[in-house]
Amino acid sequence: MKDLKKFPLKQTHLDFHTSPDIDGIGVNFSKENFQEAIKLGNLDSITVFAKCHHGVCYYPTEVGTMHPNLDFDLTGAMIDAAHEVGVRAPVYITAGWSHKDAIDHPEWVQKRKDGSMHTTENYEFDKTPDSPKKHCAWHMLCLNDGNGYTDHIYKITEEVCKRYKDIDGLFYDICVVGEVCYCESCLKGMKEMGLNPEDDEDAKRYFIIKRQAFMEKCGEIMRKYHPDATIFFNSGGADPRKKDYHHLQTHYEMEDLPTAWGGYDKFPIRAKFFAKKGKPFMGMTGKFHLDWGEFGGFKAKEALKFEIAIMAMYGASASIGDHMHPDGEMEMQTYENIGFAYDYLEEIAPYCYGGKFLSNLGVYITDDWDTNNGISKILLENQLDYDVVYNNNFADFDTVIISGKAEMDEEGLKALNSYIANGGKVLLMGDSLVKDGRFMIDTGLEYIGKPDFDCDYIVPVEKIENLPNAPMLSSFPGHKTENKDAEIYAEIITPYFSRTYRHFCGHKNTPHNKESKKMPAIAKKGNVVYMAHYMPEQYEEYGSIFNKRYFMFALNLVYSGPVLKIEGMESQGRATIIQQENRYCVNLAYASPIRKGRAEIIEDIVPIYNIKAEIKTDKNIKRVYNPLTNEELEFKQEEGKVSFVVPKLHCHTSVVVEF
Repeated sequence: MKDLKKFPLKQTHLDFHTSPDIDGIGVNFSKENFQEAIKLGNLDSITVFAKCHHGVCYYPTEVGTMHPNLDFDLTGAMIDAAHEVGVRAPVYITAGWSHKDAIDHPEWVQKRKDGSMHTTENYEFDKTPDSPKKHCAWHMLCLNDGNGYTDHIYKITEEVCKRYKDIDGLFYDICVVGEVCYCESCLKGMKEMGLNPEDDEDAKRYFIIKRQAFMEKCGEIMRKYHPDATIFFNSGGADPRKKDYHHLQTHYEMEDLPTAWGGYDKFPIRAKFFAKKGKPFMGMTGKFHLDWGEFGGFKAKEALKFEIAIMAMYGASASIGDHMHPDGEMEMQTYENIGFAYDYLEEIAPYCYGGKFLSNLGVYITDDWDTNNGISKILLENQLDYDVVYNNNFADFDTVIISGKAEMDEEGLKALNSYIANGGKVLLMGDSLVKDGRFMIDTGLEYIGKPDFDCDYIVPVEKIENLPNAPMLSSFPGHKTENKDAEIYAEIITPYFSRTYRHFCGHKNTPHNKESKKMPAIAKKGNVVYMAHYMPEQYEEYGSIFNKRYFMFALNLVYSGPVLKIEGMESQGRATIIQQENRYCVNLAYASPIRKGRAEIIEDIVPIYNIKAEIKTDKNIKRVYNPLTNEELEFKQEEGKVSFVVPKLHCHTSVVVEF
């Protein structure tokens, strides 16, 4: 393999999904223009294209169909131009979406259980040829290893690998969308494997087995010709929920267009997750206002700078998506904007990479990503740097938050109980760690069951600062427990009834029944705190500030405080700390995204001032300074802590604390 320590820091992912109905493909492509864009964008890698979603290729092919209006090897020209200026050029091959292949070979299209074709949700079968077509409307091709379509992809892969003497990597797109396929090939394959197509679990198992085989085969072909090249399978390869495919990637590219796909807080928890995998990983955003394939759409360059700084703060290198014009000319405004962000990334890189994250707060993530994301968002908004629990490393943390619907095997449970016995602290929610109707750890409560109503109300036993001293609506009701020997801090009050057509009250939720039996909402026994509600999931869904405050109240019942404490950044501030040899590197970022229409936009990045920072440390601190401005910062060290003030933060800054 190539030395992956040299994994690219600054990449552009160049799309080229170009209709066969457009003439003059590549007529304005020139090596000089391509290289000028690379240099202006300050790139060290650019993903170029061999086959696109229209199903056509951009090089002379004997396997597929070359774009009918292209008369030269565009793929090869891009590779050569990039290599001439010392820039990597991994090659893009579409997998799951290929319009020409879907039309020419309908038997290659994925099928649903009812026999209908599997398409993206925007595909409309009842339209005439001249009806307007919605965005992102494609057939889903079946990647069942061994069928006609995968054989076609294997041949494309081999052709590309043989044609170009120096392939840096391959990027396959749309590889794991959905969980099952019932096409003729899959039905036959399931039966041959002794699996029952009518059994959903058998169908899912087969889907995974055959997608793994597809990835393995593509990698095998590539390594035969280019043993040091990288390989990545998008739409699955960097999805934390699709662990069955993670081992088949040489690295991870976390596709995230925050303006349109989940917002600006989606990235950090996934970066924390993939940082544990021991492979290089990068964040992927786009130059677009919204998302892929948007010609003429631009994101403000200051927003790109913020996004890239966030990637760096969480240890990821960066990739920014673009889409080339059909005539092959690179858009210089795009690369000026990209270069603005990547020049800054180069400047801050020494203070973001190559260190150890120091968080003492762990999150045990599960497949309940609404709760995972809610936890992450709450912690980020409180500038609480966290890390994920990996391979049961509970002992690395002061406190561990166990996310939604958590299950744990015997080995994990043993490690958790040992951690608690040695002073470790836990925040547990809902029916996490409930097995056979019983808690798997001692919470001081007896688990009774799932909620009876469609909502409930939470009220503190005694007044809690900054929280309502009255019943507060919980749209996600809490699980039922009875107290045995725990200390109760808040209680559940149920409504008169769930809202139905038979029983309803007013416009929305039924009011609380003051005579109802109260149940524990927040309870503590020793080092274990239990919340009956999935409060982070509610925060992710509804955004109530009181959901966040209740969660933080519960956490602070046990948490002794962070390694890095920040005051003065408010909810949109972000903060991380790493240790590099003889220094700590603190990174701070601030921007305030707002929703405008369908997009989450960063428009005005205003400076904030006099941010107080405090680090728990037993090191003898010698110097605190801002390496970006060479400004020395006064500091005070006492009682195992060093404190200092950052006088100004505009978008992002770094602080170095030497010892």
